[in-house]
Amino acid sequence: MKRLPSRQVHLDFHTSEFIPYVGASFDPDKFAKTVSDACVNSMTVFARCHHGWLYYDSEKYPEAVHPNLINRDLMTEQVRALHRYGIKAPIYLTVQWDRRAAYAHPEWLIRRADGSHEGGSFSEPGFYQSLCVNTGYVDYLKDITKEICMKLGDELDGFFFDIVGIRPCLCQRCRSEMQERGIDTSDNSKVREFAKFVLDRFKKDMTETVRSYKDDCTIFYNAGHVGPCTYSSSSAFTHFELESLPSGQWGYLHFPLTARYARGLGKDCVGMTGKFHTEWGDFHSLKNSAALEFECFRMLSLGFAASIGDQLEPCGALNPATYKLIGNVYKEFAQREKWARPSVPLTEAVVITPERSDAEFNIPDSIMGATQMLEELAIQFDIAGFEADLERYPLWILPDDLIVDDNFRKRADKYVERGGKVLACARGGQNACGRYPDSFGALSGGKRDIYPDFLVAEGELSEGLEEENEYVIYLQGEALIPSSAQTVLSARAPYFKRSGEHFCSHRYTPSAKGEKYPAVLKNGNVILFSHPIFCQYRSNAPLWCKKLISNAMDIIGFERMIRHDGPSTMTISALLQPELRRINLHMLTYIPVRKSASIDIIEERTTVRNVTVRFNLPEKILSARIVPEDIPLEIKDSGITVPQIDGYAIVELSF
Repeated sequence: MKRLPSRQVHLDFHTSEFIPYVGASFDPDKFAKTVSDACVNSMTVFARCHHGWLYYDSEKYPEAVHPNLINRDLMTEQVRALHRYGIKAPIYLTVQWDRRAAYAHPEWLIRRADGSHEGGSFSEPGFYQSLCVNTGYVDYLKDITKEICMKLGDELDGFFFDIVGIRPCLCQRCRSEMQERGIDTSDNSKVREFAKFVLDRFKKDMTETVRSYKDDCTIFYNAGHVGPCTYSSSSAFTHFELESLPSGQWGYLHFPLTARYARGLGKDCVGMTGKFHTEWGDFHSLKNSAALEFECFRMLSLGFAASIGDQLEPCGALNPATYKLIGNVYKEFAQREKWARPSVPLTEAVVITPERSDAEFNIPDSIMGATQMLEELAIQFDIAGFEADLERYPLWILPDDLIVDDNFRKRADKYVERGGKVLACARGGQNACGRYPDSFGALSGGKRDIYPDFLVAEGELSEGLEEENEYVIYLQGEALIPSSAQTVLSARAPYFKRSGEHFCSHRYTPSAKGEKYPAVLKNGNVILFSHPIFCQYRSNAPLWCKKLISNAMDIIGFERMIRHDGPSTMTISALLQPELRRINLHMLTYIPVRKSASIDIIEERTTVRNVTVRFNLPEKILSARIVPEDIPLEIKDSGITVPQIDGYAIVELSF
């Protein structure tokens, strides 16, 4: 696997034609030295922006060069200046957003069923009128790409193609092709399926175009998310960059979720955050230092390179304060990266995702809740689709809404027969007819009509809960019918379902203290919850849900790699470096706080002391030390005690 530079900056330059003297303050040596001093080893620079302007001296489209650009070959000068300092400089090109092209060529616009174009009115600020990659627009984009390839030649490090998402389109060209293929254009699902086909075809074709000029440069297509939507076109990528600005639309949970999927695709990965307080285009702001540390160190903890987004001001000079901030983080990052890159994540479980493959940002609540909960439990897990090598994981987790086909049901039965363990919730593992795999030893009677249910804390599954207490599960569950499975937790119903004139108090009708019925079933290595536990955790994070899942893993004999007595806000990631005969535990204790209406804030490192970590790893551990500080730790009872974690600590376990 080809490894990418570890400390990157992604430099935007979306600049209006109404701003004069663009790039007037650009000084090549000062520019590159500022980047180098910030410990950056790759910077993605711009050839074309969302406004539609070019930032190099184009012979084919001179009219598209920014009209107020002082240095008409700004892109090339940036690349060469960075190269003189040994810094890579891949090229940024926008794809589906280009206001100039959208305004000049309305026939290139993505069209809705009513004929309107995607995006706002041209009289409104913004460049979000999307372009269709199934029109003549692609020829224009290819011309620019080819021109850059020829202009830079051996100096070309790579391309970052931005805004490459699945966008259903009913423009004339798309309608014609769908009709030729016998696709019903009134069927929204078929139109979306065709849009994905068009996008995958575009990516493969564009990669072939680039490869005809340079066979070893990097190529990435950005849709703001990497998931099952990326799998079918993954051969067009050299690597994956996971755009995930937690202060933007993504939030702090998005990165670990998409990272755990992307790292299973067999290519090197880069996490991407931003220096902004909010998100892209927030020029005159700086992210809190502790927040940027956490975001970059979390990337490293999963074995990823890091990329920090910045936006160059129209004058063309980098902001010194921004690169002081970036440099402070990247200097610490550089001291630690050899304990993460290259490495192999140690994993013991897989969450099989129900994400759709024909849309980005359709992440189900079940996957969000599972990611949150499993990180809190220190489970070492991946997220994967059905196409993955699932049999290598000791534990399968089938989330609440994972509907499967009959081939997967048989696959699950064989997995369980060979000793594999399964934890399923609600409809997880059901086929379209509501049938579970035979190995579950259970049938579904459909949704429970009267709810919420009240779990009765009895038996080993209730360890850590108040004995005999009833715990509410707010979301509607399945009516489970055991065949060969045994009931390990029961529930009771309310007096009646809250509806119309039938209600009691503020929220729901309480338990009627009546007959108990199955809520959790166990059949050998399989445990099945009747409720959507992960969706419930995403909704309001009841602690009893996490305890039940944790206990369920224990009673089916799942032996965890790591347990710790630190706070639930602490995360631990285990990375294996077999050639160096070591396993590195990356521990993070930063705590995001919702101080504002829309943004989680980290202002300071959170220090945690005397955390005991016990491990059950595939190798016999001979010694332990905190790195890079080289502080030895005593191994006692298959565990260590870390005296202090000041936001981030790495423990090297040698074998």
